[in-house]
Amino acid sequence: MPVIRISDELFSRLEAYAVGFDTPSAVIERLLNEHENKINNTTTSKPVSTVKTENQPNSATYGQQMTTSFKNEITKIHDEIFQFLLNYKKQYPDFYFMPRQKGERLENGYWFPGDENYLVIGFYTGADTFNKTPNITFQIYLSDFYLKTLKRKQVPTSVIQLSNTPESSGWLSKKPVMEKIIEKLGGFEVNRTTNGIEARWNRYYDSKDYLKCLEEFLTKDKPVIDDIIKKAENSEIRLLDKKKSEDKINKINQRRMSS
Repeated sequence: MPVIRISDELFSRLEAYAVGFDTPSAVIERLLNEHENKINNTTTSKPVSTVKTENQPNSATYGQQMTTSFKNEITKIHDEIFQFLLNYKKQYPDFYFMPRQKGERLENGYWFPGDENYLVIGFYTGADTFNKTPNITFQIYLSDFYLKTLKRKQVPTSVIQLSNTPESSGWLSKKPVMEKIIEKLGGFEVNRTTNGIEARWNRYYDSKDYLKCLEEFLTKDKPVIDDIIKKAENSEIRLLDKKKSEDKINKINQRRMSS
């Protein structure tokens, strides 16, 4: 298999397009497919009449309105989830979560990592360094863009996602932690294998109500994961640093209040 080397800057740009636990190869392949599809659609499409009736909206304006409306809906979901977690934190002061830390999407009100198709909430340290993503996350799919490959149609779909890819930092030491979470919670499905070894697992929630799913995670599933992590005393997968979490939360809350 050919090996290519890219700059850190280009790798960061690729990482911005990663979904869940995409590998760099998967990101490149998806971007190429999207680019080729655009070319094919352009070359095979029939000319569109430029005649416009009185009530027919300009296509460019209409597309812009649809995009703006869709983005507004996504930022509304981000804000709703952020407020939900703030309210939960008021009841449980020792509760911490990690929102988005930087980037252009933060400026646009995307308080959590992700894009128009999904968002990710982190509650623990630890990363799958092979994929440049966290080991443990709570995710919400906002469209069916990636659900098609998972053979699922319900949107939004909430899921606990675990990732521990062979070759990533601390893979062997984290393996018992992943196995214990899978055993204790149950219901996980293997989402990816690497060289025949299980590397990613999803545990889906039944409800379409993402706030209800998040509440179930916080009250039933997270305490189980917390207990496993505390007992494991793994040097990489741990509960969040309180100061770092609060700093990020407070900065976003100030941004919300001033907008």
